[in-house]
Amino acid sequence: MKYNGNEYNRLCFLDTETTDVYWSTCAPIQLAAIITDGEGNIIDTFNEKIRTTHHIKPAASEVHGIYAEDLVNCRSEKEVLTDFCTLIKAYEVDVIITYNGETFDRPMLNTRCIKLGIPFQGFDKNVFPGIDARALVMEAKKKNLFNLKDLGRKWQLGLVAAQLGLSTENAHDALADVEMLKGIFFKLDPILHPDTVKRSLLS
Repeated sequence: MKYNGNEYNRLCFLDTETTDVYWSTCAPIQLAAIITDGEGNIIDTFNEKIRTTHHIKPAASEVHGIYAEDLVNCRSEKEVLTDFCTLIKAYEVDVIITYNGETFDRPMLNTRCIKLGIPFQGFDKNVFPGIDARALVMEAKKKNLFNLKDLGRKWQLGLVAAQLGLSTENAHDALADVEMLKGIFFKLDPILHPDTVKRSLLS
């Protein structure tokens, strides 16, 4: 797959659920990802809840439904992040795709890796390529693809997915959100940038 002139062969669709809404002070309590080839064929998935030392704000729990008691038997943040980073390296992922993740998920995970002493640069926006699918939605909205203008100023992942006819079951679970993210990306990108993807995606 080509994007902005760059060729990507291993894509990682990524989402997290966190302890709070501020990336600089929160920590992940669920990390999910789908790794695909450039045509969207799934190679592997990752989904794990994380035991955290951070306080989970009630407002955050109201959104994702995860509470401290749900994480008692989960692995530590360092264990989960270390394994995930190892997986990304093993599959030679060359781009990370998120939804609002360039301003939240990636800087948050990069901060946590530095804090925990995990040597991984894949979350550093200045070093490793990233694509924010929200930019695709903005572009599609301007062209009113799938009547996206009907959403007005609403940009939530689940609302966009529903407008595109994708399943929104279990929204706000990180893995369900990653599945929606992948669906949004491969629904919009072939239409917006038909010269950058293989014809098989257009069928």
